Amino acid sequence: SIAVKGIRMIKSLLISLLLLCCSLVDASWASSAIISSKNIATITSRRSAALAALQNDDATPQNISQPSFALKKRNPYDVHVYYNGSNHREKAMLLRSKMKQQFPWMRFYEPKDRPIGPHPLPMWEADFASYDNRVFWGEVCDFLKEEHEELSVLVHPHSLDGDYADHTKNAFWVGDVLELRIQGWKR
Repeated sequence: SIAVKGIRMIKSLLISLLLLCCSLVDASWASSAIISSKNIATITSRRSAALAALQNDDATPQNISQPSFALKKRNPYDVHVYYNGSNHREKAMLLRSKMKQQFPWMRFYEPKDRPIGPHPLPMWEADFASYDNRVFWGEVCDFLKEEHEELSVLVHPHSLDGDYADHTKNAFWVGDVLELRIQGWKR
């Protein structure tokens, strides 16, 4: 809806403004201090906390709370958008284009037009690119809930629980839940 898109645009502007302010403040004190790994960690922590505070704002449409599992310190989430047939593929590619515009920080991979690995249907994949981007979990899931149409979408973490848990109990699905080919995976 227009209201949801307006809120998303305002939220994105607020996040950009917040990052700009943090950069200006950090640059001003950095000129008078030696940048050490401890200082950089403090800057990163401050930005992450600020972004998390914005992300967890209850005014967010269809707010999805941050998951409770522990993430590995790497790309925190993968997104898989499934399609079957040319009509679904076209819709999946349109969703991909919208996501590239909405989330330019994400990494997008080439579509796979056949089932591959645990994925039972053709799909395209994107990921959160950096551990710092974990704060955008709710925003990405809200977007997918709004835009997926009849497509099935899997968002799974890279948690300390392992691959099987990440693709089952820790998985977030939008649309129909598909049976993944993970029967032989360690539980």
